[in-house]
Amino acid sequence: MSFKNVFDAGGSEAGSARKAADDLNRDTPGADGVSGDVRELENERDPGVMRQTAHGAFAVMGFLGPLLQKFQDVSAAQRQVAEDPGATSGMAASAVKAAGPPKVDLSPEDLPKPEDLAKMIGSRTSFARIATGLGASEGLAVDPARNTAYVADRAGRKLSAVKLDTGAHHVVASGLGDLGDVAVDGEGTAYTTDYAGARLLAVDLSGGTSRKVADVPGAYGVALDGVGTAYVANWADGHLVAVDLGSGGKRTVTEALPGGIAGVALDGQGKAYVGRREGGGDLFEVDLADGTHRLVTSLAGASTVRVVLDGTGRAYTCDHGGGRLYEITLADGAQRVVATGLGVCEGLALDGAGDRILVSNHAGDLWQISLRAARGLGGVGMVVVPPERRA
Repeated sequence: MSFKNVFDAGGSEAGSARKAADDLNRDTPGADGVSGDVRELENERDPGVMRQTAHGAFAVMGFLGPLLQKFQDVSAAQRQVAEDPGATSGMAASAVKAAGPPKVDLSPEDLPKPEDLAKMIGSRTSFARIATGLGASEGLAVDPARNTAYVADRAGRKLSAVKLDTGAHHVVASGLGDLGDVAVDGEGTAYTTDYAGARLLAVDLSGGTSRKVADVPGAYGVALDGVGTAYVANWADGHLVAVDLGSGGKRTVTEALPGGIAGVALDGQGKAYVGRREGGGDLFEVDLADGTHRLVTSLAGASTVRVVLDGTGRAYTCDHGGGRLYEITLADGAQRVVATGLGVCEGLALDGAGDRILVSNHAGDLWQISLRAARGLGGVGMVVVPPERRA
């Protein structure tokens, strides 16, 4: 049935009902001549008791007549709109023309801020490039309380701070030697490894000054336990060394790991997870109390240059040669690729507050990847810089 027929039918039914009501009022004796006394009597009756005269019905019909006429008029109008939509559009256009264009009054406070836009972009995409121009990064740490990432540029011997909401960055310290990795304590100090200088450094993030904490041959990867100890991976010899950050005292946790070890992550329950930059994609679990270790898994044709833990029994590691991000289940060593196209990636950090993984690479890029997307079936997939965001 067409719209025309629908409105015709509605108008016809309303018209018939209205005519019947008019005829009844006209042809029924007394319908148009009810005395005031009778009406007063009717009004005094209990409203819960059914009326015993027809006078109440006459009043109802008097109300229904105009109502049915309105219904008939509306149906006719709807029919006109259905048959000629342009008529309504013309009336609306005339009204707008008469009133003039709508006025928009925006103050600076009404406009979105750059940091708000950055948050919106980051929350609606599974990956985003936060910043570029950071140098050849081989280390990365994040301070959630300051919403800041710290990127170690090995070639430039410098440490940069990057605001995660805007991508703004600046150098906080330079002249740091052969930078291999960085960790932050959340209290204004970063700890960096100087591979060629065979030392662990403490860097004041506010003033940019640095000092030697301890001599550590082959110092490459580093992690902090939050209670005054740093764990440093000796890349050359395969040793994991514990360093007291206050005194500089050292002890060797284990000497049984192969050469080429790199990233270190701590689970807070007495275990360290150590990856390898060279010599195979091995991930080891080390008992910090007695130095025993086990092989969690090996990534064929890949590396485990950096390692982070998500606290739910999973580790994430980056393969710097293949530009891939892997997820590994610590209980059984199950593994899968969750992101590719990351370039020569050697910096990795987990921002639990922002539900994201951060990755830095030799091209100077800092990426954020949604942790939820990484955990999802299929992961993030190929990470590609949109043309409009390329440097």
